[in-house]
Amino acid sequence: MQEKSPTKSQDKSVGKDQSFNSFGFLPARIKRTIGENSKVKSFYLEYSGTLPRPGQFFMVWLPGFEEVPMSLSDAGDGFVRISVSNEGPTTAELHRLRKGDRVFLRGPFGNGFSLDESPLLLVGGGYGSAPLIYAAKMVSSSGGRCTYLVGARCKEELLFVDEARGMGIKSIVATEDGSEGYRGLVTDLIKSELKKGRYQAVLTCGPEQMMYEVVRQGVKQGIKVQASLERYMKCGFGICGSCVLDPLGLRVCSDGPVFDGSLLLKTDFGKRKREASGAQVKLC
Repeated sequence: MQEKSPTKSQDKSVGKDQSFNSFGFLPARIKRTIGENSKVKSFYLEYSGTLPRPGQFFMVWLPGFEEVPMSLSDAGDGFVRISVSNEGPTTAELHRLRKGDRVFLRGPFGNGFSLDESPLLLVGGGYGSAPLIYAAKMVSSSGGRCTYLVGARCKEELLFVDEARGMGIKSIVATEDGSEGYRGLVTDLIKSELKKGRYQAVLTCGPEQMMYEVVRQGVKQGIKVQASLERYMKCGFGICGSCVLDPLGLRVCSDGPVFDGSLLLKTDFGKRKREASGAQVKLC
């Protein structure tokens, strides 16, 4: 779906305070960029709206390209940060942008993580770690406690470990090739970490099959799990149905993207997903 440029009427609907609404685009200028690894780049965007919650997302649009949903890896006074993996045409174009260039945003959409309980175990994989590092920052700044458990194929692909440690947050690392931390999958560590009995809840984001195992283990041990899902979506606010979880009809964009793990186990979570055409495909 190729989107049209924002019209003048849409720009006016944003409002003088640059607050968002569900249908208007907000132009956001890039303040700076940081290369996180060979595939992921973080963009600090000018933003003066209400502070979004960790786990919420924006629809990010560039003229001539499809909108893509992006969760936040940080936010603060005058900025939001998105961390973008170069995976397709829109994200490849985003990676070409520099300081001073402009993108268009809609949102924030969806719900976010509940951070009321402490201590928390944050389990991330790949670029799914983005909303978790933002959650970690919010937990730490409010005096809560959390542990950051993150996995990647190799040391070079790990995300936000130094940032977490810089905030004094305990970080546990798993790499498939053993180049840093535990050699193996991050899910290998879940069972033993949960058995320590120190966590009130688990937050997770990453590959869906990884999250499925995190949810399964957490529910089995009676620990609340919140999972942030990534599904193909077009609208961002519950109209198109592209991101529906069957058979309950839950919409990732509006009912989520953060869901209670026990609810997800009643859906096709971890088993099937929808492609852009609407066809269901099995998760390998």
